[in-house]
Amino acid sequence: MLVRQIETPADGVLVEILAQQHHDEYGSSREFAAKAVGQAAFRCVMDKSRKYLNCWIALDDNNEPVGYLAGTLRDSFYSYRYYAVQEMWFVTPRARGTRAAIELLLQFERWAVARNAERIYMQVEHDADDELVERIFNLIQRLGYKKQGYIGVKVPKYTTPTINKDEDNDRSTHRTVGANSAQQQQ
Repeated sequence: MLVRQIETPADGVLVEILAQQHHDEYGSSREFAAKAVGQAAFRCVMDKSRKYLNCWIALDDNNEPVGYLAGTLRDSFYSYRYYAVQEMWFVTPRARGTRAAIELLLQFERWAVARNAERIYMQVEHDADDELVERIFNLIQRLGYKKQGYIGVKVPKYTTPTINKDEDNDRSTHRTVGANSAQQQQ
């Protein structure tokens, strides 16, 4: 098992594929656009300093992607430090029970600490499987996270999709660049 920060557009394509699997398994009512994930991954790859956005990928022993974690840094309203916030975190069913989830989280923590984050926020959200939410939250509690308050989620009734579904199926620039990069590496 290898966990590393994404480095190339081809890595961004792998994250996009994992995000689609993530959404297919857990997404239910959440708006999702694979293209948006790919674009965020591409921005991450292009920012070599990883100042506010980073993403890590877990690869199995056959170099196949089995998980990812994306995180951001946000300015604290109360101090001159940052909050590190896990945006998305997913491990494929076949890699659950391995150290993939923990290793992804540890990479995120190292990045946050190196950037002087005051707090690291992890969240577990699932619309349909409360048992899974509890299992994942128990894992992060064993790693030193504590429940603090509650998060309320409301989806405004006026929310409309921001993308054209037909456009979501076309090949975006990052995919083209990622595919070309992957071919050149072979």
